[in-house]
Amino acid sequence: MRFLPAMEPTERAEAIASVASVFMAAGMITVAAVSGSVSVLAEGIDTVVDIVASVAVMIGLRLSRRHSRDFPDGLYKVENIVGLAIGVLVLFSAYELTGEAIGGLTGHQEPISAPWVAIGTMSVVVVITGLLAWNKGRVGKAENSPSLVADSRHSWTDAIASAGVVLGVALAAAGVPYADSIMALVIVAILFWSGGQVVLDALKVLLDASIEPDLLQAAAAAAGSDPRVRRVVRVDGRNSGSYRFLHLAVVPESEDLRDAEQAAQTIKDSVREAVTNVESVQVEFVPDPSRDIRVAVPLEADSCTIAPDLASASSYAVLAVAPGWRALEQVSLVPSPRGPDEAPDGAGRDIASVVALARLGVDQLLVTGSSPTGGPAFVMDANAMEVLERPDLTTLAQVQAQASAGSLLDGQVAQSSSSQSDPG
Repeated sequence: MRFLPAMEPTERAEAIASVASVFMAAGMITVAAVSGSVSVLAEGIDTVVDIVASVAVMIGLRLSRRHSRDFPDGLYKVENIVGLAIGVLVLFSAYELTGEAIGGLTGHQEPISAPWVAIGTMSVVVVITGLLAWNKGRVGKAENSPSLVADSRHSWTDAIASAGVVLGVALAAAGVPYADSIMALVIVAILFWSGGQVVLDALKVLLDASIEPDLLQAAAAAAGSDPRVRRVVRVDGRNSGSYRFLHLAVVPESEDLRDAEQAAQTIKDSVREAVTNVESVQVEFVPDPSRDIRVAVPLEADSCTIAPDLASASSYAVLAVAPGWRALEQVSLVPSPRGPDEAPDGAGRDIASVVALARLGVDQLLVTGSSPTGGPAFVMDANAMEVLERPDLTTLAQVQAQASAGSLLDGQVAQSSSSQSDPG
C-alpha cells in the first residue's frame, strides 16, 4: 500500500473502496452459494458492479486532468461521462436482479441454509460499506468530484440494502415465507432510484446546466466587494467535471478602461477564493444599464454652432439622455483639451479630445459630417464609443430641442471608421 500516499485524495478513496469491495464480493457470493439466499446473491453481484465502477472512476479522474492539442481546455467532463456510465451500470444490474427476485417469488421457495453465517457476513458488510460510503462522500465533496460523490451515493444505498438483506435472511430463518425474495426486490427498487439519480446528475453537467445558485451568489458577492466595481450585472457559469467555469459582467466604478482592466485580476482572485475548484473566470466590463446615455457634441468658439470635426472644436457639450424614454436630463460644457503633442495648427487635439470624452463616460459622439478616422477612431473603438450621425443638425439649440423631445437618438448610430475599414 506504499502507492496510496502518492495518490490524489479522490483516487486514494476509490482505491481503498476497490480493495475492500473485492473481499466483500467474494465473501457474499460464496455465502450465497452455500445458503441459497437470493438477496445475498443480489448484494454480491451489486458489489461486483461497485468494483467495476470504482475502477472506472479512477480512470476518469486520471483522464479528466489531461490537456492536449485537440482538447486544450482539458477533459474535465470525462468524470461526468464516467458518472453516467456508473448510473447505467447500476440500472442494468437492477434489471437483471429483478428477474432473479421474481423467479424466487413465483417458483418453489427453498429454505436458506446456514442463515446465521449469512447474517453475520452481511452485518460485517453493512459496517464496511457504510464506512466506505462516508469516506467517499467526504473526499468527493472536499475535492468537488462528481464521479466520487455519485459513487458515494451508490455505496450508501448498498449499505442500506445490505441491512435489508440481514433483515430478510433473519425473517426467512424465522419461517416468514418469501422474505428473502421480497427483500431482493426492495434492493432492486433502491438500485433503480440510485441509478436514476446518478444518471440525471451526470446529464445535467454534460448538458451544461448552470452552477448552483449559492455559488453564483458567492461569486457575485466577491466581485461586488471590490471598491472598483460599481455593480455586478450578471454572473453565470457551468460545471465541467470537478471544475467550474465562471463569467461575470460588471460595471466598473471608473470610466477609464485602463483602471477597470487593472481591477480584473483582483476580481478573478477574489472569486477563486470565494468559490472552490474554479478553472476559469472571465470578467466582462459593461456599461451600467441604468445609467444615462451620454452624447458629446463638438462646438465652435461661439459654443452654439456644431463644429465640423474634432480638430476644430473649441468645446464640447455633454448631454445626459435618459435610457428609457430618452429625454434630456442634463447638459454640461467642457473645454476642448490641448493634446500633449498638439501642433500649432491644432493637430493632435482630436485624439486628446476623444481620450478626455472617454474618461467622462461618453457613449456617443454626434457628428454632422464624416466620422472620425485614424487615431481618434481607434481610441473610440477601444472605449466602445459610437458615432451618432445627425447631418440635419447645425446648432446646440437644435440638439437640445431634439433631446427634450426624445428624438435625438433617432439618428444613425455607427461604429467609428477604424472598425468599418478593418479587414479582419
